[in-house]
Amino acid sequence: MSWFLFALLGYLLYALVAISNKFLLRQRATTKPLVFTFWVCAFSLLTFVLAPFGLHWPGWSWLAFDLLTGLIFFVSLLFFYKVLDVNEASRSVSLLGGLTPIVILILSYFFLGEVLNHFQLWAFILLVAGGFLISLEKIKHGFREGIKGLNFLFLTIFLHAIYFVMLKYLFDYQDFITGFVWSRMGLVLGALVLLVYGPWRREIINSMHQATAKVGSLMVGSKIAAGFGSLFISLAIFQGNVALVNALKGSEYVFLFFLTVLLSRKFPNILHEKFSQGIILQKITAIILICAGLALIAW
Repeated sequence: MSWFLFALLGYLLYALVAISNKFLLRQRATTKPLVFTFWVCAFSLLTFVLAPFGLHWPGWSWLAFDLLTGLIFFVSLLFFYKVLDVNEASRSVSLLGGLTPIVILILSYFFLGEVLNHFQLWAFILLVAGGFLISLEKIKHGFREGIKGLNFLFLTIFLHAIYFVMLKYLFDYQDFITGFVWSRMGLVLGALVLLVYGPWRREIINSMHQATAKVGSLMVGSKIAAGFGSLFISLAIFQGNVALVNALKGSEYVFLFFLTVLLSRKFPNILHEKFSQGIILQKITAIILICAGLALIAW
């Protein structure tokens, strides 16, 4: 399977996870960003199931690099969930999806030597523009008043970009299973660090008591889907261009839009899409841009 198909499959799973997160973030046990980040990262321990398929000891220096890569992703996730906690998801996600690929494109050029050809550059522009447009909602009071916690948002964008470039770099020198598993252990390490501080540890333990069986099952299922999504995205990065793989995130918003439309009738209080002539035109335009970008890559 090509990197392109791996990326699309990964972003489809991420869209399903985003739907489940809408339910989880309404539950008392999982509303706090720190608690949610802990469980997201703790489940990365399950990546050790890949060990029999080719996990090797990378050496102390590469182990440190792999763990640092995962730790950077851990911190970026914590900042991201803090941003989501104080903003509507569409506002923060649109900026994150629009700016992160651009930062990755710049960093990958200088640190990895990756250069897009003419068609790839146009595909990149179309995908980023479409992804930004489909996740954007009108902000009534302007950018500064509409987005809270800008420092966390920009840190998230920068750390996300660093993580993806570091992941591609380690894949250039390690086999996939080794690089993927040990870098995910950096997420587990970050989760364990949260347990050191007493108040944080108590919040996490309390979340275990507050979680119902239904919430626990949804959490496990969601994290398994997220794990496979991360696996497929990492495979795409391993095989392809890291900037293009990240630009393909626009496809996740297309999947998410259609899933939300399909499920909103059954769960109107949690999942809802506002429809007006302007919004429909915006979504259709964004989908056309994304499809055009996908066609250029596939071609």
